[in-house]
Amino acid sequence: MNENINCSDGSFYERDGRIYVQATINGRTIKKSTGKKVNSINKAWTKRQNPSDVLLNILGVEREKKSKDISIEDFGTKIINATSANRGIETQKDFLRILHKIIVPFFKFYKLKDVNSTDILELLKQVDTKFCNDRAKRVRSILNLIFTSAFEENLSDKNLFTMQILKNHKFKRKPIKTKAYSVSEMKIILNNSSGWLKIFFELSFKYGLRTGECMGLKWSDFNFDNGYFKVQRSISKGHITESSELIHENKNHLRNIYLFPETLNLLKKYSNFKPNDEWLFVTKTGEPFMQCDTIRNYHIKPFLKKIGVEYKAVYATRRTYVSIMKQSEKILIEDIQDVVGHKKGSKITDKHYNLDVLENSHQVKKAEEKAKVFNDILSMA
Repeated sequence: MNENINCSDGSFYERDGRIYVQATINGRTIKKSTGKKVNSINKAWTKRQNPSDVLLNILGVEREKKSKDISIEDFGTKIINATSANRGIETQKDFLRILHKIIVPFFKFYKLKDVNSTDILELLKQVDTKFCNDRAKRVRSILNLIFTSAFEENLSDKNLFTMQILKNHKFKRKPIKTKAYSVSEMKIILNNSSGWLKIFFELSFKYGLRTGECMGLKWSDFNFDNGYFKVQRSISKGHITESSELIHENKNHLRNIYLFPETLNLLKKYSNFKPNDEWLFVTKTGEPFMQCDTIRNYHIKPFLKKIGVEYKAVYATRRTYVSIMKQSEKILIEDIQDVVGHKKGSKITDKHYNLDVLENSHQVKKAEEKAKVFNDILSMA
């Protein structure tokens, strides 16, 4: 039975024959053993002590023991793995990659307790000169995670990322401008491609599939009778992510997409000559493509060079799809997000996919249509 020993600030209590102390520090209630046995002498000792002071002293000793030799690599690995449920599989791998290849080498002569805000700022400045904006922001995010967690676990006296010198820091390098294929470029690509590459472009342009999602398609994912297919796996960097992992990573990746009539007919014809009974897209050896680089460097780039279209990026087809669909006032943004696998209400759809893909003639036609609607309303007044 636990007996509380009340005190003006926090309290002492008994448990299993030992005296414990508890108090609220920085909004958290913390309980620790004093290491003292329950007896009349130690009970009298509790009457003379301030529980908060006792607790802070215990924490100081524990922190000194814990932080004395802990390295940034060990603590960073521990925290990134402990929070892995907050990010996807590939993002988790990238967090660990950045830790070991960028952060640890910079702090190789430091223990966790030795780092200060100016050290972190120096690393962020170096990152700003070497990497693109998105990469630099990810490094910052990981540093924030590590040093905020260190503070929360009482391994640091202060949260370094709340200090003004870091709060004021901004990366100088501007984000790389997102590119998409224009409507005319898309038409040239679709009209000149053939075989499996035509199917690949068809699914990429008209349904905004991620490259890894295209690579991961199987014939069993298609329901020709009901005119739709399932996106339920992805391939990236040699790893096949199945539906159960996709649900864990991002439930929006797992979805059904209904086919345009022309795509359905194209797939039916292609199925008569399919090179593999399982996978939609395979290499010469009959295996699925396991690396995006293979498709990009040995198939997409040579083909685009041959037809005179500038290569943009692997994701450019996806950006083109979203940008085209957003031109229509009849299609809701939520419907677009359903198809491409964005979470409903996500700002990503607007931030990265609001691109000018229409040529001047298309823009003029749209303006004429809007003018007609506007003038029709005026004439009714």
